[in-house]
Amino acid sequence: MKMSKKTGWSLVAATALTVLGYGAKKGKIPFISPKLVPDIAKVASDAGINEEKSFGGLKESVINGIAKSTNKGEQAFIDGNELVYQFRSNSNKMVLEAKFIINAAGKLVMTFVSGNYGNQPNAPRFFEDSLVEAMNKANENN
Repeated sequence: MKMSKKTGWSLVAATALTVLGYGAKKGKIPFISPKLVPDIAKVASDAGINEEKSFGGLKESVINGIAKSTNKGEQAFIDGNELVYQFRSNSNKMVLEAKFIINAAGKLVMTFVSGNYGNQPNAPRFFEDSLVEAMNKANENN
């Protein structure tokens, strides 16, 4: 499994802060007060919690921005290894979902669409096209 640079540095920072906090609590590091240990622990836990998920090389906030700018798009979020795209029905009465994965060949594939559309609604297809374009641009820059 490939780890992003941000994840790697977050783990290094969390480990370093944990070691420093432990040393300060035991009195082995004199320049760090034991009173700072709770603050160090909070910073270390926040480093892992606040990390933004990514899908296909794009951060979740970027994907959500693409979703909101797509016709009928409401939001998009990452659920495990799937990308969930929520969109409005043609009547604007229901919020429906489409789920995407990246297959072994590296292609974006729609695996599920809620409602009675089957795999024919237009909103997820427009979102898919915009997402593939953004993923290609992001991967060209890396």
